[in-house]
Amino acid sequence: MTRRLQVAVIGLGSMGQRYVEYFRHLRKTTVVGCDPRRKTFPVGVVCVETLSELLDTTTPDVVVIASPAAHHLETLYAVRAHHPDCAVLLEKPVSNQRLTQRDLRRCKALLNSTIAVGYCWRFHPYARQLHAVKQAIRDVTFYVGSDMRTWPGEHYADPLREFSHELDLVTYLTTAQHIDEVGFTPQGCYQIDGTHQFGRWSVRIAPFQSTPGRWVKAVMSDRSVVTHHWDVRPRIIEAMYRSQAAQVTHATGPEGLFCPLRSGLQTTLLIDEIDSRLDAKGKAWQVM
Repeated sequence: MTRRLQVAVIGLGSMGQRYVEYFRHLRKTTVVGCDPRRKTFPVGVVCVETLSELLDTTTPDVVVIASPAAHHLETLYAVRAHHPDCAVLLEKPVSNQRLTQRDLRRCKALLNSTIAVGYCWRFHPYARQLHAVKQAIRDVTFYVGSDMRTWPGEHYADPLREFSHELDLVTYLTTAQHIDEVGFTPQGCYQIDGTHQFGRWSVRIAPFQSTPGRWVKAVMSDRSVVTHHWDVRPRIIEAMYRSQAAQVTHATGPEGLFCPLRSGLQTTLLIDEIDSRLDAKGKAWQVM
């Protein structure tokens, strides 16, 4: 008889609920939830309130860490200490603040583990298309706008980290990234510009824009221009999350992951450098 797959979802906010719904409908899979807020417990799913109880009473095959970003790393370390062989999906961002040298050392010690970071936009069909021709990308610009004040969850990190999918796509689609300029527009939009091996990259983030928008524009080596307004229909979004969860479930090592911890750290260090430069210039505002 085939053993049931056991999945533990830590953090039952909007992202955690998404993963619970995905895994609970898989055949021969048992889902256990963990959140200090009993009101978040999904009907029909066994849940506990503390991480220590979860780790002491379960032996999960897969762990999804979807708690607030402030707790991501401490939760990852605890999971690895108790269950060194399980696969882990760590939701982005890796941390809500710049990595300390101690955190960097601890993360690097885990690079050979099956740990994925939740930069699921790598699974978007447009990102896959661009990745297939990444050597031909010369100049690329990413834009994302949304109003964080309308988001359903709680305890969000800094906008630079919450909107970091675009910065992750910079690391996914280019090589040898260098940051040239960082700053804000008068409207509070992040402006980040840099170079890569074959050209330039730019990211624009508008975290309090009432009309959502997301697009990419790439100038190719043959001077053609590729522009995509990201398809954000529910079926596309759900497909990305399902693909990510399925990959983590079936991977046997980091080499089988679209965004292993090594890649997630590369993106995180890029974010940390941008954050440090913004601090040096004086950050204009905080999350509302």
